[in-house]
Amino acid sequence: MMYSDKKLNLRQIQWVIWILLFGVNILTMLHFDTWGQSLGYSFVIITSYMMIIYGNASYLIPTFYQKGHITIYIFASLVLLFISAWYRTGATMWIYNYFYAIKPEVLTAATVIRTVASSLLIYFTSILFYICIHYFRLREQQEVLQRKQVESELSLLKSQVQPHFLFNTLNNIYFYAQRESPQTAALLEKLSSIMRYFVDEAPKEKIALLIEMQFIRNYIDLEKDRMRYPLKITIEEPQYMEAIQLSPMLIIPLVENVFKHGIDKRREDNFIFIRINSTEQYLEVTVQNRLITRESDGKKGTGLNNLQNRLQLLYGEKYSLVTTATTDYYTSVLSLPL
Repeated sequence: MMYSDKKLNLRQIQWVIWILLFGVNILTMLHFDTWGQSLGYSFVIITSYMMIIYGNASYLIPTFYQKGHITIYIFASLVLLFISAWYRTGATMWIYNYFYAIKPEVLTAATVIRTVASSLLIYFTSILFYICIHYFRLREQQEVLQRKQVESELSLLKSQVQPHFLFNTLNNIYFYAQRESPQTAALLEKLSSIMRYFVDEAPKEKIALLIEMQFIRNYIDLEKDRMRYPLKITIEEPQYMEAIQLSPMLIIPLVENVFKHGIDKRREDNFIFIRINSTEQYLEVTVQNRLITRESDGKKGTGLNNLQNRLQLLYGEKYSLVTTATTDYYTSVLSLPL
């Protein structure tokens, strides 16, 4: 026997409830009426309930009540109740007069008003229905955000160190090893430090800025060894970085973006400038490089898109990431709450 692990969605749950109410209503009326009358009356009653519940929860509350138009909302609710009551009494009376009555009955205002009074409970139920629907939609949004967070973090971790970077670095190490250069040990140590960072530090919720900047320095040192011409590196850091805590791998996408899109290996004036400013409330990271002609379209790479998604999940609207391009320079400024 096969079992399905699919869950009913919100729309399907509502249909199940209405069908159950329809069935219960039919069984209740069978004690007094025929099958035909029970089916007809039950259909009219259930559809009148649906008119009140969906009319109020799906239209009146979002359109008038939530926007502060209380007087209009009350008036529109009364109109909805009278329309529903007129439909319910009129339709049931027509079924009775057309199919079953010996002496037809007349629809009166008193009958409609009594039906309005009896529909007040359904009206208040529609308010509870709106609250429940709103709650379930918030839950669905939270689940979607959680899935996006997992996917975003996974994509971020995968994208930060591309395979070509590791292969090129290993080739450089192999080259130095062949020549028995003293730089080999230093490169191996930096690569080992980066790998330890991925294993030990990256999974943590918070790490010291000192550790994050050491990881970035190692990354820059390995990248610059692949370049033909020297790279000018300027890093301005605050004091007491071990006391500043932040989520790991939030700065590296800005640095990686420089080596992906802001370096021209044919030029001798490439540079990367990093400035870290901190206050009691915010940490500001500025990364600047020379603007390369092919980057003039202003498109962001995958790393920056992943960074935006992760920042949104971590800080909501409390962060800012601004990128600007002038004639000569490309600048990224990231501001994070502490």
